[in-house]
Amino acid sequence: SRLCMASAVAGHKRTFGEDLVPASYEDLELADLVVLAGSNTAWCHPILYQRIARARELRPEMKVVVIDPRRTATCDIADLHLPLKSGSDVALFNGLLDYLDRHGVEDAAFVDAHTQGLRETLRVAQAGGDLHAVARACGLDAHLIDEFFRLFARTARTVTVFSQGVNQSSSGTDKVNSIINCHLLTGRIGKPG
Repeated sequence: SRLCMASAVAGHKRTFGEDLVPASYEDLELADLVVLAGSNTAWCHPILYQRIARARELRPEMKVVVIDPRRTATCDIADLHLPLKSGSDVALFNGLLDYLDRHGVEDAAFVDAHTQGLRETLRVAQAGGDLHAVARACGLDAHLIDEFFRLFARTARTVTVFSQGVNQSSSGTDKVNSIINCHLLTGRIGKPG
């Protein structure tokens, strides 16, 4: 794999044992929440951006969250923009994982059948502290973090799309895994949307 995707490849191999993406383009249109992390999708993936924007026109209840230090053109369709401090993605998604666990947003059958190491992963996530500690680590207001966590927790059909803002980082593999862990805990893999 080229350098630009090396973190994603390593993250997927660490999680799934091979480089695969457990989603399809149709999932973007079926999702009730699309989280765009480290991606100026409007400029860098314009076809995907157009598909998401069109799906949103057809289903206005669909929500879009943009997680990016910069306010980009992609924010034009965002219901929520989290301009987190560069490099704080792991803190954000580990905080989300801890929040999901503490609020009982877990697909226990999926976790038991398809994952290993949950308790240790949760111990690492809990080490990041409460919502206010996560907000400080990310350089965000706690109410923005809370709004994102609540939205993710209550929306079963969620797709998280990440790009070079996640991949091209010295901690890119950990960023990828922190995102995937939230989907594994909630069993949001291998289902439409």
